[in-house]
Amino acid sequence: MKIFTTSILAFFLSLGVLSAQTVVVNSPADLEGVYAFDAAGFGAVLTDTTWTADAAFVDDGSGETASQGCGAAVNGADLDGKIALIDRGSCEFGLKCLNAENAGAIAAIVFNNQPGNGTIVMGAGVNGGSVTIPCVMLSYEDGQAIRQALENGPVNITIGNLKFNNDLAVGVQDVIHAPAGIVPMDQLGDFEFLPGARTTNIGLNDASNVVLNATIDYTDMDGNTSNVYDESMMVTATLAADSVSALTTLPSFVPANGMGTYTATYTVSTDSTETSAGDNALVTTFDVSQNMFSKASLDPNTGEPRTTIGYTISGGGDVEFLSVFNVKNAMDYTIDSVYFYVSTNEPSLAGIPVEAYIYEWNDLDGNGGLSNDEVGIAGLSTFTFPDDFEGTTTTLTLPVLDFITFEETGVVIPEDDKNYILGVRYTGEFVVFFGFDESVDHTQYIDFRTANETLTDFDYSYLLVTGYNDFIPDFEGGLSLFSGVGAASSAAMLLTAPEVSTEDIVGADVFEMEVFPNPATEKLMTTLSFKERTAYVEYHITDANGRYIFSSRDNQVDDREQAEFDVKSLPAGQYYMTIRTEQGVQAKPFVKQ
Repeated sequence: MKIFTTSILAFFLSLGVLSAQTVVVNSPADLEGVYAFDAAGFGAVLTDTTWTADAAFVDDGSGETASQGCGAAVNGADLDGKIALIDRGSCEFGLKCLNAENAGAIAAIVFNNQPGNGTIVMGAGVNGGSVTIPCVMLSYEDGQAIRQALENGPVNITIGNLKFNNDLAVGVQDVIHAPAGIVPMDQLGDFEFLPGARTTNIGLNDASNVVLNATIDYTDMDGNTSNVYDESMMVTATLAADSVSALTTLPSFVPANGMGTYTATYTVSTDSTETSAGDNALVTTFDVSQNMFSKASLDPNTGEPRTTIGYTISGGGDVEFLSVFNVKNAMDYTIDSVYFYVSTNEPSLAGIPVEAYIYEWNDLDGNGGLSNDEVGIAGLSTFTFPDDFEGTTTTLTLPVLDFITFEETGVVIPEDDKNYILGVRYTGEFVVFFGFDESVDHTQYIDFRTANETLTDFDYSYLLVTGYNDFIPDFEGGLSLFSGVGAASSAAMLLTAPEVSTEDIVGADVFEMEVFPNPATEKLMTTLSFKERTAYVEYHITDANGRYIFSSRDNQVDDREQAEFDVKSLPAGQYYMTIRTEQGVQAKPFVKQ
């Protein structure tokens, strides 16, 4: 596959040498240390020098949003010669930082505005090219800590080329992330996560006895967290100063705990004492969901795929991004809707048309590579923003139309183990961006699969369409990647489980089913005794109105099966446990007290 090199969003990714990029709080004592950050895609280069000063929040006189810095600062005397602190929101990053520079600030720090969302590389927008001071983003949590400390006295910060004797680091592009950020419970199939990372020594001294550790914590739907993985491995006996280790991989992990969030924490360590350990760890997540598929991670604040940035091709115009999925337990499931983020540099999205396509891929040669004769359109969604739409950014959830009937029935999947491609497309002359999640980066995963000659088109976090054959992407000559971009498309498709039909209800002559205790308070047990062999068992819990509450599937079935379900979070009322097998279904009611 060729690599498509272009400017993205009119800004470049900050991919400089790690050894000279640091954000350090010097005082007060309880905040001292190195902080995780992302440098902006504009402004001064952090490797050039260091900037040290007390910090002060901007005030543009707008009341509740004054610290967002979207207007000219009214507190220039407070900002002159200082490091400006700015809250994310309401306007472009480039404008915020330019306003701070015009008020006399020597540097700008933007705080993210949502907890748990970390940091992102800030795009230049319209004004970023005029900014000459260094600009970085810190997390919401770090912003709150600094905000509170300022109430008690000055906070002094250094940004830039500050090096320490002993300093290991690991970043988002250094680790292997899960192959998908959101996977439906029913579709886990052979889903496997291979933890791994490379380590960078950004210190002045060689690092000895470098060790990589990875832990995975599982948080269920009730918020209960438990550790499910903890592995370590020696990276190298000596890692030279200003060098990067080879990729170190750890034992693979298969999620087996049900729906919830899996949080992987990578930590690199050395037997040398480090002054700045704040960049020694990297956290990444993936979620097992009820019905959502996405390459991006889940934003816990919205329940939607995380979008940290929008991408398009340089100069705008026609653009389409693809996400490739294998739906393992697919028979009779329906791809009923799609989700994606869209934005523009135009005054608004009014009148702009966008589309989403569901392509069916039959991998005829089994090589995992897309070919033109293997792919056809199965479904589509279309939307044109109304003329009175005023926003420049939004997320859309659209129903999928069957491509044959053009009815809103979605794409009904005819058999198990089917491959589908979700494409989000804009056709026109405007500059239109689609959402990406930069907290996920598949650079190391792609490199690992390439080195082991196991890379397939399923493995990419996105594919960019650059050519078409009769409205269908040219999969053999028209697919590309942006150079240096391993972020994941935040588009998602949503699946609906098959409805239980009264035509295939079976009795105890096929399998016996017990549900207990009934009523249930915390745990519900099912025991199944099969008279006939079945290749799979599906468990479905529905409420009295037929709404799906939980679904799971077991492909390793013995003559007798027992399963346990945590129902303590269900509201009191009547529910149904439905068991589906190759031969048919049985259902029994139970009461949750």
